[in-house]
Amino acid sequence: MFETDDDPRYARQMTSGPFKRGSNPWDRVQTAPTVTQQVARSKLDKAYATNLHDRLINHYRREILRQESHRREVAKDFDFYDGLQLSDEMIAHMRQRGQTPLVFNVISNVVNWLLGTERRARTDYKVLPRQEDASKAAEKKTQLLKYLSDINRTPFSVSRSFADSVKGGVGWIEDGVQEEDEGEPIYSRYESWRNIIYDSAGTELDMSDARYIFRTKWTDVDVAQSMFPDRKAQIEHSSTTSLALTRALDMMGDEVMDRREIEASERSYSTDVNGLSERHRVRLIEAWFRIPVEDKYVRGGQFSGELYDSRSPGHVQDVIMGRATVVPKVRMRMHVAIMTEEHMLFLGKSPYRHNRFPFTPIWCYRRDRDNLPYGLVRQMRDPQIDINNRAAKALHILNSSKVVMDSGAVKDMEKFEEEVSRPDAIIIKEHGKELILDADRGMDQSHLDMMGRSIQMIQQMSGVTDENMGRTTNATSGKAITARQDQGALATAPIFDNLRLAKQISGEKKLSLIEQYMTEQRQFRITNMRGNPQYIQINDGLPENDILATKADFIITEDDFAATIRQAQVEELMELLGSLAQTAPEVAIAVLDLAVETMDIPQREEIVKRIRQITGQTDPDEDPNNPAPETIARQQQQQKEQEFNEAMAQAELAAKQAEAQKKAAEAEKIATDIRKLTAEITRILTETTGKGVEMQVRALEAGAQILAAPGIGAVADEILDGAGFQDKSDLAKMARAGKVIGTPSAPPPAPQPMPQQPTEQPQGVPA
Repeated sequence: MFETDDDPRYARQMTSGPFKRGSNPWDRVQTAPTVTQQVARSKLDKAYATNLHDRLINHYRREILRQESHRREVAKDFDFYDGLQLSDEMIAHMRQRGQTPLVFNVISNVVNWLLGTERRARTDYKVLPRQEDASKAAEKKTQLLKYLSDINRTPFSVSRSFADSVKGGVGWIEDGVQEEDEGEPIYSRYESWRNIIYDSAGTELDMSDARYIFRTKWTDVDVAQSMFPDRKAQIEHSSTTSLALTRALDMMGDEVMDRREIEASERSYSTDVNGLSERHRVRLIEAWFRIPVEDKYVRGGQFSGELYDSRSPGHVQDVIMGRATVVPKVRMRMHVAIMTEEHMLFLGKSPYRHNRFPFTPIWCYRRDRDNLPYGLVRQMRDPQIDINNRAAKALHILNSSKVVMDSGAVKDMEKFEEEVSRPDAIIIKEHGKELILDADRGMDQSHLDMMGRSIQMIQQMSGVTDENMGRTTNATSGKAITARQDQGALATAPIFDNLRLAKQISGEKKLSLIEQYMTEQRQFRITNMRGNPQYIQINDGLPENDILATKADFIITEDDFAATIRQAQVEELMELLGSLAQTAPEVAIAVLDLAVETMDIPQREEIVKRIRQITGQTDPDEDPNNPAPETIARQQQQQKEQEFNEAMAQAELAAKQAEAQKKAAEAEKIATDIRKLTAEITRILTETTGKGVEMQVRALEAGAQILAAPGIGAVADEILDGAGFQDKSDLAKMARAGKVIGTPSAPPPAPQPMPQQPTEQPQGVPA
């Protein structure tokens, strides 16, 4: 497709060479042998360069011819959105018939709802590491991407590209590198669909199977010569003026691409008096194209499949450590050329390691027949034309009078025509002649009814219903309104899904540019949702701040784009939490942070953070290997509280154990005393066997001593019973009832008269 000359020097020039080092990032990204600026300019006039130029120009012209009619239709779609829905011929014809050329732009409201929805639900993203030990570096890359997004105003550029997509079928985002004196080296910006000509044979949404993309722009000759000082003569040869612009349009452009240039040239020429305002302009064509060449690629490791970069610390480290190898392969390699219609101005390999186009498309719909895109406006144009025609006809009927009359019904026709057009007309007709005013006046209502049906048809085709727009309809219940809003969201879901894909692809390219070009140590500032600054360091020598040594992946995290549906879902969730709070309040508290997180309210993140501080819940999306500072502080506080509770529990247990040991010692002492007393009683009984009164007296004295000791009363009673006494005195009753036990300070009871002892041996006393 893009054959080159057989000169082997071209192959060496396009496939090899070390990266040049320098302070300018644009210079650092290019290789000296492959960049035309670093070699003799005459090489651009060699056979291989001129042949490549001719082939690229032929592809460019063929695509313009193929897409010319389609691009005119896309331009008409934009005119319909802007209210330019009537052609000059139609306006003249309607005025000739006495009709007012009215435009009731229903399409713009439908498109504006989609554009507003995109602005209200802009996506967020994260950078996730491919290796566990690279989580800190991935977090730095996420913060750096957000900083670049703020500096480049990327959300606004994406919104402009999305507007082109909805209206015309495709919008474009450009991600690239520029010189440091123009701002941050990595930029992301909007590119007009009018300037882009792409490979219409490609079918993939990410343009991975496309061979080329062209961008064309008109530039002043002196500006172009300052960009390519060694090609001044070639630029001058390709330049034109407003007088010769028609030739340039016929050869290398189309009306859509050059409309603004033509209008500007015509206005400047019409006001030119002495020719001093004439501007010399040149059309520059920037071509990004793929051709198969041999180059070095990384095999294995976290950078597998990337073009090998000898300046990349990650590439070099993986190769040295044996995790990856460098292999030569023949693959489709991205190249870039800048040229005019007749000459090549620049030629070289793409400076970007991701080996992709710098332009990312945002598609709306694509025709299956030829893969050409079209927007939401295309299918609504016919109903919109019908709305304008019906409105003009209904107004014309209301503002005019149709008369049916017999011949000779009035005497003066000219005076009658003048009078009948007045709202307070007085008409005198001849007797016996029929004259009917405002005939067919009821047709205006028929046109208005058909006009209303066309408006409904536009809503049905677009999926943007009155419920989505917040208008009052026949749906009265909340469920019915939510159901219709859901239907509208489903109808527009493919458009937002393509937007999500485009953001994913664009984010991957920006992340690759960061890993390739952000090589210097630097500090940058990011702000939280309350505007407080936070300063981030990268490439300062610390491993966690090194963003070049590891590979990461760009991930889109997006909420439901339908704000109305998300609001209805939040309301249902809050009703559920209200029910849970009555029966299981602990469950409601446990999921309260997740409920607030789904709400579209100010300070949402701060509210969720404070709820989690109180409830002790953690962020479910938080990396367990890289917790947030507030999570670490909460865990430390919980650990301190747990340690304190454990210490208190151990102290309480020790006190209880000491009390138990004390009681056990007292019980052991009592048991010891009981054993001693029992032994003493046994000895006394043994010694006093058969001694009669003396034995009883000693037994009673021993019993009195026993009664003085707590817990021994029952033992003493058993001893007395065993000695053969059947005493029923008050002392014995009190002892058995336990009233004497535990009161050692009470005086001992008075001795009772002793009964006459039998002469035989007492029972129960051993011999």
